[in-house]
Amino acid sequence: MKYQNQISVFKKTIWLSLAMTVSICVLTACSGPGKEAVDEADGHNSPIAAVSEPLPEKKPDMIAYSAQGVVFDVQVDWTQAEGADMFYTADNDQVYGLNGASSLGSYTPQDFLEQLKDFYQSENEFDSLDVLSDLHAWESADGVPCQAADLQGDRDSILYCTKVVIAPQKNLVLTFCAQSSDSKDAATVWDTLNMLCDSLRFEIGSQDYITGNTFICSDGSQLCLQDDQRFFYYRSEDDHENQYYDGTYEVYYGQAAMDKVASMTEYGLTEQELEQILLANMNGYVPGESTPMDYFYSMGDIEDTRTRYSICRDTFYAVILHNDHLVRSPEDIIEAGNSVLYLGFYIPELNMADLTNANALSYTQWTFQKKTEAG
Repeated sequence: MKYQNQISVFKKTIWLSLAMTVSICVLTACSGPGKEAVDEADGHNSPIAAVSEPLPEKKPDMIAYSAQGVVFDVQVDWTQAEGADMFYTADNDQVYGLNGASSLGSYTPQDFLEQLKDFYQSENEFDSLDVLSDLHAWESADGVPCQAADLQGDRDSILYCTKVVIAPQKNLVLTFCAQSSDSKDAATVWDTLNMLCDSLRFEIGSQDYITGNTFICSDGSQLCLQDDQRFFYYRSEDDHENQYYDGTYEVYYGQAAMDKVASMTEYGLTEQELEQILLANMNGYVPGESTPMDYFYSMGDIEDTRTRYSICRDTFYAVILHNDHLVRSPEDIIEAGNSVLYLGFYIPELNMADLTNANALSYTQWTFQKKTEAG
């Protein structure tokens, strides 16, 4: 996802924004029509009342829905609100779903939650707002450690329930929310919302984007990584006969990459220094060689119009190429015997790994070309 200032984005997306004039569960209760919100859900006078067709069935009562880097399950008879990751229940009396996603950035989970609560209170989003549970340890369905908090508010007799899920490992803050016209039905609403949240799985950083793929590098060379951990590094994708390296490779990502690089003491990068690199880029990553000014850009001290991308611990990679041979020509093959470490971030939106060659202290980009063919 393209990075924007996380708090401002959160304000806009955490609840369906004012611009959507939606009736569904938005925090921006001051902009919404209050009690009329649920009345409009029956299809009268609301821009969001034009709903899409129910999602195709996956299993008898639930279906997986993917949005904003995560997957969660919704009931098959729910109907998606147009232009949102929210769903009307079959009777149109309640609305559930993912209301917003943002980078955590350099905030601590507690600081972010406090900022969010302060925003709600300063903007008078609700007639009342209660914290039902402060931040506590919580785990997603795929085992990602998170922190979660439950907020409950009301406005004009409409009940608003929100579970804030913060996943530092994924650099994500999510708000799952529900709205009901019956404020006395809070327990049932929370049961349904918690069931939805308990199905949460993360897509970002959940797979190996490097192994078994072919990349075009920024100097025009082609790197073919086979599934059997063999590689061929060609000077050009048009010439596979002359001037290339072959060998084996290792790929690490997430915490495993941090641990591996820290263990390679010959490169002099400590775990603390790697954590600092990660933290410095959590507010938004700009592909390309970093400069000292990037820190001030990311903190908002200097106006920055460059496109930024969200990265996280699980999109940090370390790739080690163990060069066995330099093939100058089919008749001229030289034993190589050296290894090269590349480290950096993979950006799924760009299908590209933005890397530093730790041996040569040079910068490169590997752009995904295709799945490497066997052989």
